[in-house]
Amino acid sequence: MEYIEEADYDSLIIPYQDAMANLMTRLDSLNNDYRRKYKNYPIHHMQERIKKKESIEEKLRRKGCRVSAEEARENLTDIAGIRIICYFEEDIYHVLERIKRQTDILILQEKDYIRQEKENGYRSLHIIVGIPVYHIDGMDYYPVEIQMRTMARDLWASMEHRICYKNEEKIGKDSPKKETFKEFAKELYQMEQKLSEMK
Repeated sequence: MEYIEEADYDSLIIPYQDAMANLMTRLDSLNNDYRRKYKNYPIHHMQERIKKKESIEEKLRRKGCRVSAEEARENLTDIAGIRIICYFEEDIYHVLERIKRQTDILILQEKDYIRQEKENGYRSLHIIVGIPVYHIDGMDYYPVEIQMRTMARDLWASMEHRICYKNEEKIGKDSPKKETFKEFAKELYQMEQKLSEMK
């Protein structure tokens, strides 16, 4: 079985770490600017992660690719990832609009699971952006995956992942627990809408 050497993995992730740090700084600045101008801010908190070596190898195998750092660069767009947790749905779209206004960021892919929720009740907005990273000998764009959710939907997604997805073999694909989580998703959405109206 093929594996990525540790040294190759370390070299692979450096520019992705730089791209992620660049984007985190921009998002922090955006949130702080909201706070100064409107005494309010759309982002509750953010989480960042770099895909582990084993996860990269596993994903390359699933995609039928050769397992190497070069194949990862060519075929994976989620080596670097940021999760943005906002207060309300409209905050997500405000942040998205501001990201799109930054002329040196490329929008590579956009999937709106808020307006078009998944079958299991999952609601989130996913985009992949190209972030410029400058080297001594030039500049390249590196992809960063962004997931944006409200606080309520982040709670739901985290618990659904923990209880259903991680234990699918034990509870089964057609477990009543999955239907229960769909109902919880609807209830959380209704609660969220009511809270938004109270602002």
